Amino acid sequence: MDFKTTIQTRHATRWFTDQQIPPVLLQDLVKLAQGTPSWVNSQPVRAYIATGKKLAEIRAQHTKLSQDPDAKTDPSIPLRPSNEWDEAAQANMQNWMENDASQAGEDWPKLAAQASGQLFNAQAIVYLTLAKDYSNWSLVDLGAFSQSLMLAASVEEIDSLPAYEFTKFNQPLREALNIPADQELIYGIGLGYADQTAAINKIKASRMDPTDVITFLD
Repeated sequence: MDFKTTIQTRHATRWFTDQQIPPVLLQDLVKLAQGTPSWVNSQPVRAYIATGKKLAEIRAQHTKLSQDPDAKTDPSIPLRPSNEWDEAAQANMQNWMENDASQAGEDWPKLAAQASGQLFNAQAIVYLTLAKDYSNWSLVDLGAFSQSLMLAASVEEIDSLPAYEFTKFNQPLREALNIPADQELIYGIGLGYADQTAAINKIKASRMDPTDVITFLD
């Protein structure tokens, strides 16, 4: 698969099959992602990969917390309400939600809630951390690392999903993953093989016209 096809066909998968990913392949994906440019070669990103029994334990814990009305979310990067974004971002979000209904059906919020409560049935979750006192440049590194990881997965025909859901219950997750006190849990990426029969996987996000993104200066 050429790069153009890879980047155009990768999209968020919201329900995965039960097919496992070989650990050696997961390691290879991280190794490829390590080729991502890093600020002054700082290489601040660390990856904790949950699979098998450990992931089943995390999934059960997440489902229980998701069903508890008193459970408190505590992500490292707080969820920002949509009305606090700029107008263009809000318009994109609204367009995305309207497309969800047309693509996956009017029940898509219920389907999405059910999927997120089970961590989308991901067969591996890559949890990414940074040092507690991380620089903003390290966040740039982590974002670039994430994209490299997901594109590398696509080449191997492995589907992916970056999601707030994976890390919204931060403290119990830290304990389950045994993350050291000097590391901040930032982000999670679900990996697996898309369930082509799942209605929730019909959702595809559109992108802005390049002319609305680019400012040419000649």
